[in-house]
Amino acid sequence: MMEEKNHIQKEELLEKLSEIYDQLEELEKALDNNLTEHRNKLMTDQFTRLNRLDGRISKLERIYQNITFDKKRVGNLHHNGSMKLELGF
Repeated sequence: MMEEKNHIQKEELLEKLSEIYDQLEELEKALDNNLTEHRNKLMTDQFTRLNRLDGRISKLERIYQNITFDKKRVGNLHHNGSMKLELGF
């Protein structure tokens, strides 16, 4: 009688442990899916930020090149004007 009761308790315990194991497997899958989605979103957000930053840097580089070109052009005009004056004397 006692042995049969122990056997039933063991089976109930094994059944409960199997249920817990199944629940843990489901939880692991859900966590893995959520983490994968979160990781993908973070990567997409970072890629978007980097693209925006790249656009800003390119714009600043063009502005800098235009300013540098304008300064050189003004410098050349000033330099050419003083050369003409020197040659005139």
